[in-house]
Amino acid sequence: MGTEITLSLNGVDIDYGKNRYWKSHHWLFPPGSLTDIEYRYANDAVETKPGFQTTLNETGFRLRHLGYSLQETRTKFDAAVRRWNRTADLQLSFEDFRSALTSIDFGTLTPADMKTFIWDFRSYVRSLLATWDTDDAGLEDFIASLDFAITLRALADRAASGPLPLRWHHQDLVESGWVALEDLTDIDRQTYVIDHTRLYGRLQDHAGKTTVKGFDAWLAGNGLPKMTAYSKANSDGTVTPETTTLPTAVRNMIHHPENPNNVLSDEDLRESVESLLRVVKALPTPLPGLA
Repeated sequence: MGTEITLSLNGVDIDYGKNRYWKSHHWLFPPGSLTDIEYRYANDAVETKPGFQTTLNETGFRLRHLGYSLQETRTKFDAAVRRWNRTADLQLSFEDFRSALTSIDFGTLTPADMKTFIWDFRSYVRSLLATWDTDDAGLEDFIASLDFAITLRALADRAASGPLPLRWHHQDLVESGWVALEDLTDIDRQTYVIDHTRLYGRLQDHAGKTTVKGFDAWLAGNGLPKMTAYSKANSDGTVTPETTTLPTAVRNMIHHPENPNNVLSDEDLRESVESLLRVVKALPTPLPGLA
């Protein structure tokens, strides 16, 4: 049967993988989320092992600011339906999909409720969308292929579910030798570059700063230290050493890949995104469109 790795919301598994076939959910969890959590097995056995835990509210915040605002999520969903309908006829709108997902009360839903669906959350979602489950729709396969972050983003829109615990149960996969913890926590570099560029730009617009230097000063004024060395390549071939905040140094390295004098590590890229998220969280008002 294989060794499972599962994502659960308030004790109900909502996504899973096995052995070498799994999707990383590490980016959904803020730093410091690794803790001891409960793992439930057959015959009501319960063990405590390391796992990642946060609240759906916290994950919703990360989703909104890392490419899954409401409008971005709608656009991704609509694009997925258009691609699907090249060979199918699925008439499901994002609004109807989101309405079905936000109708789920995870405060009362239990693993026992999933037995009818062979403990497969996607099958449960399909049952909520029965109106659109026509012969030509291919709904079951569409749900299985859909970017799970879209589903999770819709779930996060139910306010009552916000305080509930989201947990990623990974330890069995590690103990079985299928993965190392580092495999689970590695970043998707391309996605992080896009996320960083988007978030840096949105914050700069919010700050009303038209220059990188001015925005870097704004970041410093909002708690980010100017301690990161960056080597600026000049047109005459000389190099000017600069000291900026980490996000500005990372921004410069992304925007100037032709400059061979700096190396952008995965860890600096990850930490820079996290530092920008901390700045956003401390703002007195949310960024436009991301509340």
